[in-house]
Amino acid sequence: MAASTSRSGGGHRHQAVFPDYMARYEPLARLGAGMNGEVFKAWDTKENRVVAVKRLSGTGTTGGDDLIFSGLQEVWRECRCLRTCDGIPSVVKLLDKVVPKVNSDDSFLVMEYAGRLNLRGYMQRRAHRHRRFSEAEVCRIMKELLEGVNSVHGTGIMHLDIRPENVILEDGTEDRTERRPKNKKGAIQDGELKDDNIVYKIGGFGISRKKEQGSKQSEVTIATAYSAPELLLHSCEYDERADTWGLGCIMADLLSGTGMPTFGPDDSEEKIMSKVFRVVDPKSKKIKNWAGYSGIAAEWKLKLPGKNKPRIAAGLKTKILGDPLRRRFPFWRLSSAGFEVLSGLLESNPAKRLTAAEALDKPWFQ
Repeated sequence: MAASTSRSGGGHRHQAVFPDYMARYEPLARLGAGMNGEVFKAWDTKENRVVAVKRLSGTGTTGGDDLIFSGLQEVWRECRCLRTCDGIPSVVKLLDKVVPKVNSDDSFLVMEYAGRLNLRGYMQRRAHRHRRFSEAEVCRIMKELLEGVNSVHGTGIMHLDIRPENVILEDGTEDRTERRPKNKKGAIQDGELKDDNIVYKIGGFGISRKKEQGSKQSEVTIATAYSAPELLLHSCEYDERADTWGLGCIMADLLSGTGMPTFGPDDSEEKIMSKVFRVVDPKSKKIKNWAGYSGIAAEWKLKLPGKNKPRIAAGLKTKILGDPLRRRFPFWRLSSAGFEVLSGLLESNPAKRLTAAEALDKPWFQ
């Protein structure tokens, strides 16, 4: 089968990625790959516009990456969630879907192209240049993200994969609109990106789903350093506050200034849990007071800290030295009003965790 090809930044030809049934779209550059798909910048030859194309794996891969198989059910679920969120300015817009006649072939989602830089890349760029985010900058970014997530929750959708890689920066450069930008080095150049003018767009709806009222949700099997404690514990009694935990992690990342995940890297569920609870709930008391805790399988309860003597020492340290989260972000780095938001988002007990709407009502954003 013939296929279109893309050209990488160094002038080397990228392996064929678009099959014949995607002939309308000309691949321009590979932007990256996640657990659920591979993303390309492409040119829509019919509408004469730049778009982002996400390839979802059929039975194998054509781009050289080992991606998780995405059956038609997953494709339609992502499409439904994006369609439901259509019209929300801070959500990447779905433009088209291309589902092959043969179920084993790859499917494609075509979305608006916001830019080539995501929040992870932006944080790393700032860290490399030793430009830490001020508290005012963090407040502005968090307000925009919380407003976007709150709008998503208003439609009944839970994103469930909020992390910097799924936040795209609309940078306002010609890279977003031109097929062959005059600036050959791409969208982001020294002095070109205006921090105050960045618009943050939420994407990566690969595992999102509609909230089921009055019943348990389906289990989320993908774990990252931004997964809420209840998801790491394989609970099915979660809600939209799983997303605000992810936003709390992003806020901590922005404040730390390292460009790296606060609770990362994504080693394993156990290692992530250990890092999380060491900071937000050293003796696991908060999570155990959650009504949904009783429904967690015994094998996962045993992985929580506070089951052995070494964790007792950590508990005494907390009592003597104070809140470990506050120690990590002291008063000179984050005001009391800001810490109220951070600690409210990084609450291990989901029932006491802030929703997006509750967080936006806090004095820090007023």
